[in-house]
Parts: sequence; C-alpha cells; structure tokens
Amino acid sequence: MDKNHDNEHVKSNSSYQYSFFEEIIKKQNPLSNISVYKPYIEDVNKFSFEDYDAFLWTGGLGNIYDDNDHNKNQLKIFDRIATLERPIWGSCWGLQVAVTAFGGKISSSMSPEFGYSEKIKIIKNHFVYKNKKNLFTAPGHHYDSLETLPKDFDIISENNHSIQSICHKKQNIFCTQYHPELPYNYIGKLMSYWKRNYLKIMSENEFEELLNKLQSFENEDQFNRELELLNWLENIKL
Repeated sequence: MDKNHDNEHVKSNSSYQYSFFEEIIKKQNPLSNISVYKPYIEDVNKFSFEDYDAFLWTGGLGNIYDDNDHNKNQLKIFDRIATLERPIWGSCWGLQVAVTAFGGKISSSMSPEFGYSEKIKIIKNHFVYKNKKNLFTAPGHHYDSLETLPKDFDIISENNHSIQSICHKKQNIFCTQYHPELPYNYIGKLMSYWKRNYLKIMSENEFEELLNKLQSFENEDQFNRELELLNWLENIKL
C-alpha cells in the first residue's frame, strides 16, 4: 500500500498484508505468476497494468474520503485497472477505494469493528459464497463503512455494523469490508502493536480477551475463513 503502511508492518514485525494473498493464490494455483505493485516505488503512469490478468487490493491505513495525494493516487490506479475490465478483488481498503472510484461514499462508522466482523448475513446469491454458511464471522477491522452504494453495484452481505460485501453488476469486481485473506491472530498481532490506542476505548482485560478470542477463531476456523476468496480465484482460473 503506502510507504507508511509498509513501515508500520516492519516495526510490528508483521508480514505485509499482500503476502497472505500470495499464499492463497499459490495454494490455489502453484504456477501463478504474482507481482506486487507499490505505488510509492513505481510510477502509476509507467506501470504496465495491461500485463496482468486480475488484480487484488489489500487493506491499508487512512481514510479514503480525506483529500490528500495518496488517496488521489489510489483512485487513479483503480481507474486505470477498472478500464481494463479484468477481475478485481478488494478487501477493506480495497472496497473503500472501489466504492469511491465508482461514485459511492465511504464515511466514518458509528460502530467500528475491531478484530472480527460477526453475524455477517448473505443476502444475495453469489458464487463466491458457494458452500459458505449463510451467517458467519470473519476477520475484520475498520473505522469506516460504506454509506452510499455506487449504482452499478449490488450488496451481497451485511451485518448490523455495515455492508460487508458488494459486487459489480456487470464486471467481475467483488469487494469485502472484512478480510478473508488475513488470519485472525495476525490482526491480533497488529492490534497488540497499537495496543495503546485500543486501551483508550476498552480495558486491559477486555483487550486481552479480544486477543484470545481472535486466536480461538483462527484455531477453530469454524466458518472456513478463506473460502470466498478461493471460490473467486477458482472462477477466474488464476
């Protein structure tokens, strides 16, 4: 994502988020060729997006509704990719960029989700949810949510906090507000790095209980965490 985002992962001794996409793609198809585009290293105007069959957008830091150069560049990149009409998957920040690029609105959430999103309900049939339980929990962590859906998109799942997944009506663009690619305990590790922020809104005991819950979720994998992403990859035959 941006340089600050990558640097924070290094400081927390955590893997980059894109590495989990790579792992899942290779599990699905070991012969896949994967490249990671970092906009703070490679100029968007010089990068050959045309050489790629599909695109996956990771989570990130920041708020897409802020007026800054990073966000403007993110939207420019998305516009470049979307005009190719190739499959796009977006997780969390990826959803927020896609929604904004297509004319929708993201705003600060009245009920942010920390570590996981629970009681997500599938409200519209879609192949990504093949064999998925109709009501499920997933890794999730966000302070913003989708307020206005772009006209070319459908809502696929939601919970009491926010819209949780959407898809384009014509193009193969699927986005989740949650993170099927990220282990629960990975999010817990990042939360531990930023622990001081969470202790402003919860007690020490509540924070430790949350970390333990995330570890249990990952150990049990009751809702087959990666399934929708694997279904999407199978559909596009990466």
